Amino acid sequence: MLKPPDNLSIGTVVNPVARVLPVLATDNIGSAMQELNARAFSFVKGQEYLAQVMTKLDDKAYLVKVDQTMLKMELGTAARAGQTLLLRYMQDSPVPTFLLAPPTAKSSGAAIELSPAAQLLGRYLKEAETAGASTRFEAVSVVTHSPKNPQLIAQDLRQALSNSGLFYESHLNAMVQGQRTVAALMQEPQNQHNAQIATLMAQQLAVLDNQRLSWHGEVWPGQKMDWDVHLQDRQNAEEPVQQDLDESRPFASEITLHLPNLGKVTAKLSLVGEHVRINILAEQAATLDTLKNKSDHLTQAMTDSGLQLDALTVTSYE
Repeated sequence: MLKPPDNLSIGTVVNPVARVLPVLATDNIGSAMQELNARAFSFVKGQEYLAQVMTKLDDKAYLVKVDQTMLKMELGTAARAGQTLLLRYMQDSPVPTFLLAPPTAKSSGAAIELSPAAQLLGRYLKEAETAGASTRFEAVSVVTHSPKNPQLIAQDLRQALSNSGLFYESHLNAMVQGQRTVAALMQEPQNQHNAQIATLMAQQLAVLDNQRLSWHGEVWPGQKMDWDVHLQDRQNAEEPVQQDLDESRPFASEITLHLPNLGKVTAKLSLVGEHVRINILAEQAATLDTLKNKSDHLTQAMTDSGLQLDALTVTSYE
């Protein structure tokens, strides 16, 4: 991944790199990701590297040589073969991340220039990094006051997520299309005087880049919840739900609660179309027995909601 800095001049735009992948002969390794992780540690955090764009692979991806290592980078449409980039290595995980550094005298290629919007993004990212902002969204308000009403919990959670500011630009577009009111838009953090804009923008970009939403907050008074939603790779899914389903990637959702009487409980859901698989994990033996005895109620609830429950398992943490 490539993050733009905040001090480049206006001009031709090179889009942020979304993924950095190693370009290797297939007979050299057994796992591309394993090799990528190994090579990531050969880069020194904070050190600058001269990179040369070797050739164009497709509409956005290029073969780039960085410190004698060939990497596949998504540079957008403005890059060109033969271009020299100055990259600063930032981090190893969740993916190797480079910062597009300002050109210096030792850079022999053409200067890379970013638009005002890209410069603003870079400035906010740098501010969030300096502040040590987490990519996990931290809710500041209680989601619901109706913990015994599942329908209201779902409704309030949806409303809280919608008003989190993570989807602000999408809501702006919806407002232009007449699908969202100005009053609803004004409730989002971007329109509040004390909003942490830099942190929020970094979290938005993390969701976009990793295709993963991580949420933490007080779901009802006194009860914290961790919630993670991401697109699941088809090859990493437990099993195909049904052979004749389309090739859409499953949505994976994981909720963890530390309940006062039941202890730690995690619910993992995998959803493809109208098909759902559920795995519930419990830490306490008594909770495990209770959940197994009540599993028929959950099966019926899924059926009543119009979803087809293909699998339901209740297990203990390993």
